[in-house]
This record gives sequence, structure tokens and C-alpha cells, in this order.
Amino acid sequence: MSIPTVNSDRLVKTFLELVQIDSPSKKEADVADYLERILKPLGVEMWRDDAGEKIGGNCGNLHVRMPANDSKAPAILFSSHMDTVMPGLGIKPRVDDGVIRSDGTTVLGADDKSGVAVVVETLRTLRDSKMPHGPMEVIFDVAEEIGLLGANHVDLNGVNSKCAFVLDSEELDHIVYRSPSANRFYIEIDGIAAHAGMAPERGVSAIEVFARAVSSMKLGRLNPESTANIGTVNGGRATNIVADKVIVTAEARSHSNEFLETQSKHMVQQFEDAVKHFTRTFDGKVLAPAVQAEVKREFNAMNIAFNSLPYRLATEAGKTLRMEMKPLAIGGGTNANVYNEKGLPAVVIGCGMKDEHTTNEHIHIRDMETSTQLCLSILAKNHEFAR
Repeated sequence: MSIPTVNSDRLVKTFLELVQIDSPSKKEADVADYLERILKPLGVEMWRDDAGEKIGGNCGNLHVRMPANDSKAPAILFSSHMDTVMPGLGIKPRVDDGVIRSDGTTVLGADDKSGVAVVVETLRTLRDSKMPHGPMEVIFDVAEEIGLLGANHVDLNGVNSKCAFVLDSEELDHIVYRSPSANRFYIEIDGIAAHAGMAPERGVSAIEVFARAVSSMKLGRLNPESTANIGTVNGGRATNIVADKVIVTAEARSHSNEFLETQSKHMVQQFEDAVKHFTRTFDGKVLAPAVQAEVKREFNAMNIAFNSLPYRLATEAGKTLRMEMKPLAIGGGTNANVYNEKGLPAVVIGCGMKDEHTTNEHIHIRDMETSTQLCLSILAKNHEFAR
């Protein structure tokens, strides 16, 4: 089956319009409104779920369903997220020699609005070309960047697809099949305030407790499959006050759940040991700092088989485009982690963004075109598999 030609000008126009719509996490309603407006002429079914209400956002995940065309192939799902990271307000894109960038003061928002634009162009091309295909389901989700929140609140009882493709990766010729589990930490250290110049010995610095804990903590690259990081540290009130509180967020990731639990216990233990070190008595009074640690699983590991439906479809679709699709294990989490955990086999495919989460973020137009062709090829192969 021949793959229809992608309308490059339309694809770029959609992407440029998307990135100029502000959509930080939990504030994606304007993007959803735009998508509903441009997709309405296609006659697709659209609705928003209640994820926004559950996470305190202004918008739920936007679901789109296009029926089959002359095909008995099963439904497949394509997913990309509407939110972007900061600095991501007032994005001003520019096109130079086939590359789209921001003006350098913000991110571009190609993560993941390139994926959104690619999925939109896939839907439009299907409608224009009349290419045979099974049902195509889409989820444009919310709040991915702050913990995969939108995907976590997707009810798969309303999804008919047999597999899913998440467009949220750089490389076009790779299939992300494996990624780790992650734990997120919230640590609160309570010290004892005192005047830093008049009577520092009457206080216990929460900052010193934190420093001791971190100095003995295993962080960074722990082994080829595991990492740990202190993300944010907030504490202290003034230079003349012994700091009585520090709030820390951190994370640990590993492809091994057993190692992840060991590392998580180690990190919490360092805070607890540091608190004991700074407990002392002054003027007959026990000065005892305290620590409260909350550890939550952010997402669970995925490790999808090479003979699974989405992996095989992506591999065969790549061959149509003369690309050798290679397996890729990553250290980050995506919506594919969530879908796999919920029982929907999913892999991650690329849409071409580069240097995401930085003001140097950019994307080549030809890569978005190729990504759209890959999606169309996946749908074509799905139709062929069902014949």
C-alpha cells in the first residue's frame, strides 16, 4: 500500500500555531479548544474526560476517534501531550533553513507539540487520501510534564485500541521499548530556630542537617540502569536566623524495582541518620531536629517484548520508509509506562524534537514530515496485518 503525501505547509502551520498557545501543565484548555476547532471539519468524535477536575487543572484529556475506512483492522491509539515546560509562555517561533526554533528566551514547545501536530496531520491526511485503515484513537493528554498525571487518569474502559504509540521521543529510527520505574521524594527537615548572632548554640540548622545527609548519599549515575537526584531545596528565612526548615524534593529511578527500593531506603536513611547526629542537649534542654519523608511511586517500569503488536507495527512501518528501527531503552518516563501498566501495550516513537526542556530546543521540518509518514505507515501495516 502506498503512503499518501504529507501536506508539509499545513503541518508546519499547525505546529507554529500550537506553540504560540500558552499551555503550562494544568492549563491546557486553550490548546484543547484549538484542536477541537481544527478537527471538527473531519467529522471525528471528540470528548474531554474528567482528568482536569481530578488534578486541579482547567482541562481534561482530549479524546479523538476516527472510524475505520474500508478495513477490518483493530483500533490503535496515538498519544501526545498538550502541556509544555517553563519557560514556555509567549513563545515566538522562527523558521530558518527548514529548522524551527524559539527566539531564545523560551523553550520551543516541540516537546510535545510536534507530536500533537504530527497526529493532527495524520488525521487530516487520512481524511484527504481515503487510505484504508482501522479505527484511529487519539489521546491528547494533560499534565504529562509534572508526573504523567493526565495519562494516569485515562479510563481505558473507554478505549478500544489493541496497542498504542506515544509520540514523545527524539530519534525517528528508534523504538522506545524499555524505561525505568521512578520514586519521587518529599522531605521536610525541621530544625530549631535561634538568633544566629546572639545564641546559635540554642538552635539546630535544618540546612546543616540537609548538608550532612546529602554528603553521604549515593546520587547521580548509580549503575547503567539506575539514577538518583536531589531536585529542589528550599529553606531558611534570613541570614541572622538559624534555619528551622528545609523542604527537599528528589527522585530515584531504576529498571530494577528491587534496586529502586534499596536506593530509596538508603536516601531516606541518610536524612534520618543526619537528624540523630545533630540531636544534642544545651542548658539541660534536648535540641532534637526532625525529618518527615514521603516517598511515592511516580511511574512503573515498562519492558515491552519485540514480538508485541506495537513493536512489530513500528518495525514494519519503518521498513516502508527505508528506516531500520532500532530498540532503545531510556532513563525517563512517558505515557507508555502508564498505558503498559494499565494493560495497553505501548511503545514510544519519535517526532524529531531536539534539546527539549532548554531554550535551544528546535526541530527540523523534515523530521516532523517523516514522523507523520511513520504514523501513516503504522496504520497501513495494521490494515495489512488484518487482511
